[in-house]
Amino acid sequence: MPVTTDAAIRAALDEAWRAAAIAEAVIARFGPVMPFRNLLMSDYLHAATLIRLLAARGFSAPERPVAAPPALPEDLSAACRMAADGAVAAIGCYEGRLLPAVRGDPDAEAVLMRLHDALRHVQLPTLLHWAEMHGCPAPAAAS
Repeated sequence: MPVTTDAAIRAALDEAWRAAAIAEAVIARFGPVMPFRNLLMSDYLHAATLIRLLAARGFSAPERPVAAPPALPEDLSAACRMAADGAVAAIGCYEGRLLPAVRGDPDAEAVLMRLHDALRHVQLPTLLHWAEMHGCPAPAAAS
């Protein structure tokens, strides 16, 4: 089933909130450690950008889902790997569903492309770097 532009924006917002929930859980367990303290701010900015895009279209943003914190591994290296795996999945979602859904809508396409690029070229490499620093191998899909 094709995804509408507004549904794609809402799905991207869900991805931003999901990433923020992981960063919040890591910070709650390990303190304001790198890279999660910076990634959390980035996730909040991504969510705010998507909320503004919805508002510009006359839509209110859905409430942030209140869910139990994600189950985290016991060590920081595995937490970095878990977040990197989430970023790989989010990139796949953008490339397979969200970006095709907004093609032809210049405003939505520009925003979602910037967020995709931030995931692919900033967040994922950062998480992989920190996972490697803590001794955790990169996921196969990210190589």
